[in-house]
Amino acid sequence: MDDWRHVTGNERGVLRVFAIDLPAAEVAAFTAESTAAWPLRDALGVTTLDHEFVEVFDLDTIRTYGFARYLSDANGMDDAEVTADAAMLDGLTGHVAIVSSNAFGGQAATLSPSAPLRLVATYRAERATTPTETLHAATAKRESAVTDAPTAPKPPRSEAATGGRIALYALLAAAALVLLMIWIAG
Repeated sequence: MDDWRHVTGNERGVLRVFAIDLPAAEVAAFTAESTAAWPLRDALGVTTLDHEFVEVFDLDTIRTYGFARYLSDANGMDDAEVTADAAMLDGLTGHVAIVSSNAFGGQAATLSPSAPLRLVATYRAERATTPTETLHAATAKRESAVTDAPTAPKPPRSEAATGGRIALYALLAAAALVLLMIWIAG
């Protein structure tokens, strides 16, 4: 991503990975959110941050699974982007913070991270692709589907619908007659 610092209001599907350069004993206090202060939010340099979309954990907890695999498999990040950084990602130690686009509440923001946060990488979600397989069955061909399709018979008109139409026509005729009489009298 060219400019990872700028978050647009409509940004979706972007994860920013930050290393937290603190001893393990200090991470809990740094990431604890309170109404007065939230050191993690302050270190990102933003005023709005939704904790539901921020994930903080010790990389040792997923060492056997692999951090690169976690980003692509569990978070849906583009496998090609993540694979290019796999050695670096799997070599990280300590705690990380994964901040999703949704963490900014749909508001534009400019990140200005400060210590103990350090940007590791930014990844985009894989884009869904639509398969482009040619259909070969006879029913898949337009001509066959159109000419062989049976036509459904029209449902019979209900008596209520017919009565309603007759009443409508009678009211329109009466209104026209009244208008004609007003025009002649005037």
